Amino acid sequence: MTVQQTDNPTEGQDSSEDSSRQLSKPSKAPPPMQADQRPPIERGAHLLALSTLKNAEIPFVVAGAYALHLYTGIYRDTKDLDLFLKREHVERAMEALGSMGFQTKMHDPVWIAKAYANDEYFADLIFSSGNGVAIVDDHWIDEAHPGVIHGLPILVAPPEDIIWSKAFVCERERFDGTDINHLILARGKQMDWKHLMRRFDPHWEVLLAHVTFYRFSYPGQRDHVPRWVWDELLERARDQHNEPDKKKLCRGMLIAKGQYNVDVEHWGYTDARLEEIATFRDYVEPKKG
Repeated sequence: MTVQQTDNPTEGQDSSEDSSRQLSKPSKAPPPMQADQRPPIERGAHLLALSTLKNAEIPFVVAGAYALHLYTGIYRDTKDLDLFLKREHVERAMEALGSMGFQTKMHDPVWIAKAYANDEYFADLIFSSGNGVAIVDDHWIDEAHPGVIHGLPILVAPPEDIIWSKAFVCERERFDGTDINHLILARGKQMDWKHLMRRFDPHWEVLLAHVTFYRFSYPGQRDHVPRWVWDELLERARDQHNEPDKKKLCRGMLIAKGQYNVDVEHWGYTDARLEEIATFRDYVEPKKG
C-alpha cells in the first residue's frame, strides 16, 4: 500500500475538538502521480541502498524527492536518495552500505553523511537539518507512513517532520517553501498540526511565514491549515515585541546562511546557530575574530 492510499486518519490521533473535526473531514482525491522517469541504473543504486539498510535492520525513513512523489504526485529528477535516520545509527548504516560497495563519508557532522554508488548516484544519510534544529528522533520512525519504492516496501517520513526540516531551507539558490505548500495541499487535512506546532517551538515565526505563503498560494484551500493554528500563530505575533538582550542576534543564519553571512561577518551580529542551537555548536567551531 502506497502513502497515497493511506488517507484515512488514525482514530484518536488528537483529542481536541477542533482537531477531531479537522480529521473527520474527507480527504480530497490524491493528486495524479507523475511518472517516475529514473533510468534503470539509478533505480538499481537506490534499491540497493534501501534493501541494504532494511536487511541490516537499521531504522530509517525515506524523505526528499521520493517522499514528495508519494505524498503529492510530483516527480523530481534528482540523483540522490534522502534517507533519514537517528544519529546513533549513522555509523552502522555507513558500514552496511560500505560492505555493498558504496563509498561513504561523513559530509557534515552537523547533519549529513553520504554513500556513493558511483560518481552520479548516491544516498544522503540525514540525521538533522543543516542548522542543527530538526533532529531525527523516534517520531520520524514511529509515525512514518508505509510506502513502496521500486517494488520494495519502505517507510516514508511523516509529512509534519518533512515540513519541519524543509521550512529552514530559504536560501536564494534553494527555497523549499513550494514543497511545503504542496505537502499541505495534499496532506494538510490529515496532518497532526499539534505535533507540527510543537516541532516549531521556539521557531514558530518560521511556520507562520510558510502558512502565510500557503494561504496566499491556495485561496480556495485555506482550510487545509486548521483555523486554530492560524489564530494561535497570529496571536503570538500580536503579542511579540523587541527583545533588547538579542539586539545583535541574527536568526537569519538558521534559514539562509548564504544570504545572512554579511550580518555576521561585517555588521557585528551573532550567529544564532552558535548562540542557540547546541547540536550545531557541538560540531562547529566559531570563527576567531
